[in-house]
Amino acid sequence: MKYRQSYWEAELYNQTYDLIVVGAGLTGQSTAHFYKKEYPNTQVLVVDRGVFPIGASTRNAGFACIGTVGEHLADLEIDSEAKLKERIKDRFEGLQLLKSTLGEKAIDYQETGGWELVLDKKIFEKLSRHIHRFNGWMEELIGEKDLYEAGSYNGIPSIYNRCEGMLHPGKMIKRLYQLNRDLGIEYRWNTQISSIEPESGILVIDELLSYEAENLVIATNAFTNQLLPDKSITPGRGYIFVTNELESLEWRGTFHYNKGYVYFRNLGEKRLLIGGGRDIDPKGEETDEFGVNGDVKGFLLYFAEEVLGLPDGWKVEQEWSGIMGFTESKSPVFEKINENCLVVAGLSGMGVALGMQLGKKAASEV
Repeated sequence: MKYRQSYWEAELYNQTYDLIVVGAGLTGQSTAHFYKKEYPNTQVLVVDRGVFPIGASTRNAGFACIGTVGEHLADLEIDSEAKLKERIKDRFEGLQLLKSTLGEKAIDYQETGGWELVLDKKIFEKLSRHIHRFNGWMEELIGEKDLYEAGSYNGIPSIYNRCEGMLHPGKMIKRLYQLNRDLGIEYRWNTQISSIEPESGILVIDELLSYEAENLVIATNAFTNQLLPDKSITPGRGYIFVTNELESLEWRGTFHYNKGYVYFRNLGEKRLLIGGGRDIDPKGEETDEFGVNGDVKGFLLYFAEEVLGLPDGWKVEQEWSGIMGFTESKSPVFEKINENCLVVAGLSGMGVALGMQLGKKAASEV
């Protein structure tokens, strides 16, 4: 027999919120944060299907980056120069907003600089020829002169970006959650939505429970198609592992390889975090299922052993996967379904840099 709501439950839960945000990742919580700050007397609710956000916001590698020369060139093959410039500017401004809102200390932010490793001499020469071009972009877009510089790291030809850094994704989301609770924002964790009615602003949880909103923001990134099947967002799984403590770790800072498909960084003084490799099996990694692709893992193990030269005795101590959402052009989906419902998704692997900025924009649009 199904339970029935009590008088108290009905009075508590059967209400219309000024704003409901679906998805408690960085974008969703940022939307709620800036809306509640602008309208402090409103009722705001954040709903998430997990006991904590499990998409990409707390499962990424903790990079605070705006893009490498190799990545910019690859992006120009699928999108216009104007759109790419817009994304780069948004990434930089998004990171500044993130740091100023949450505090650098609270999220363990470190501006270490970033290196793009290039193993092929001809490719390195090609990328180096474009450094002047992209330095001009960066001076124009973010006011940073001579951002990129050709050099080497541990004997490997590399291009340095002095403005990149790293942070702790878990502390980032925890800090934002704490700020939001202090503002009086409500949360419903472990809440699986069975359907959404964008026109009426109703979220159906089960046959006995639904939430109604004056304004609705869908910020579910890679999982958006499960709720709104017509959105062109492709899931992309990202694999990451962390090594055991190493007596001699020669890699310190943030590093990219192969157009950003491979990325690694030091984790503290003695551990290395490495992830990526989706290009090894692109179709296989177009999934919203968590798990480990053996081919991707095998490649990253080889890369760590043969390219990075990790010392004897190293091993994988912890591994996990996260699910990103990609659009064809890598520009996010920011779309109004109607006057009261907005979709923000498809951050294409740049959620740390773009999430808060997009959330603030969404809060101003609803």
